[in-house]
Amino acid sequence: MRDAHRPKQELIHEITGLRKQVGDLKEAMTARRRVEDALRNTELLLRRLADGAPVGLCLFRLDGTLLTANRRFARMLGYESAAELQALSTVIGVFATPEDQARALEPLPDTGEFRQALFRSKDGCRRSHTLLAGTPVEDHAMTLAVLDCTPDHLRTPFPPPSA
Repeated sequence: MRDAHRPKQELIHEITGLRKQVGDLKEAMTARRRVEDALRNTELLLRRLADGAPVGLCLFRLDGTLLTANRRFARMLGYESAAELQALSTVIGVFATPEDQARALEPLPDTGEFRQALFRSKDGCRRSHTLLAGTPVEDHAMTLAVLDCTPDHLRTPFPPPSA
C-alpha cells in the first residue's frame, strides 16, 4: 500500500482537505441550483407577461429575421404557437413586402403616431396591423408592439406567384 510509509498527520491533513473540497463543491452546487431555479422562474414569469400582453410583441433582427414573438402575435398571423411562427417565418417570411419590412423596422418617434404595416399570415393572406411601438434593441434588433385591429373581411390574399 502506498500510504503505509506516509506519516499519519499528513494523511489526516489530506483527508481534511478532501472533505473541505467536497463541502465546497456541495455549496457551489447548491448555489448554482438556486441561481438556475431563479432564472427558470424569471423566464417563466417573463413568458407569462409577454403571452398575456393585449398586443402582439415581437423581436426582429434588422434584416427582418424573427427572433421571438409572443402568442398573441403568432395568433394574429394565424399560427397556433410562437414556435410555429418562428419556424415557418424563416421559410415564408413575416412581412408582406420589403417596403412593409422597412417601414415596420424603422424606429417609431415618441410623438404618439402609429404606423400601418402589411404582414403575411399563415394562410397566405396579407393582413394590415397597426404598429404601436418600435424600439431599437442595441444595434442589431427591433422590438415591435403590434395591434390587431383589422377585421377579417379586409384580409387580402397574396397574388399567385408570377412565372
